[in-house]
Amino acid sequence: MSVNRSQPRYRALAAVLQKDLLAGKFPVGSVLPGELELVARHRVSRHTVREALRCLEEQGLITRNRGIGTVVTSIESLPETVQRLASPAEWMRYPEGSRLVVLATDEIVAHGELARSLACKRGASWCRVRALRRLKGRSGAVIGWSDIYLPKEFAAVAISVGKAGGYVYEAIEKRFGTRVETVEVELRAEVLDAVRAKGMGVKSGTPSLALIRRYRGRDGRVFLVTIAEHPAERYTYGFRLRRSRDGAVWLPD
Repeated sequence: MSVNRSQPRYRALAAVLQKDLLAGKFPVGSVLPGELELVARHRVSRHTVREALRCLEEQGLITRNRGIGTVVTSIESLPETVQRLASPAEWMRYPEGSRLVVLATDEIVAHGELARSLACKRGASWCRVRALRRLKGRSGAVIGWSDIYLPKEFAAVAISVGKAGGYVYEAIEKRFGTRVETVEVELRAEVLDAVRAKGMGVKSGTPSLALIRRYRGRDGRVFLVTIAEHPAERYTYGFRLRRSRDGAVWLPD
């Protein structure tokens, strides 16, 4: 399998399988190879195969039936569905080769504004990972500060931040089986406090762009929150929209 490094492996595999459908390798009504065969053929984990198949199923391309297998039901997905399945990380992409450098991991108790940002009760305990996002290369320029908040039961994932590939929410899904059902994305203007400002080499009070992502499971509970801040002069966020085929709605392009 040819892997696109800018996206998770399961999405790269889903794209490969979708190309196979379009090429006619698996006509509508046929049965896809089993999970173990796909694992061997594409040299990926079983988890990757299952998530790739889930993507195709949610796009309406396949159905999975016990005793029958994975049946191809369509070779063309709706544009609206494809866009809604985009990775949460794609709402704000970072430059190629940037990386997180962990500064500290600690336990905090949420009160006031932080409790509101984490959508939790006051006094709740969280594991917090504090990190800088740096560009690779000689300059190693800092482009942002990230605070990653994990409930105490998921704190074991903290050790992998900045070391393993992929995203934190994927590590939680893989290790604990908790699946992301909804992601709330919030952009807001902030000013950097003394700690964040010093870490990024700017003055305290510098305007910043803050991005908050809240990940919720099937029970509606928030199990991961990331708060990233970027000095105004170091980061620009932009996106493009296009109309759906019926012209009724606007979609991310």
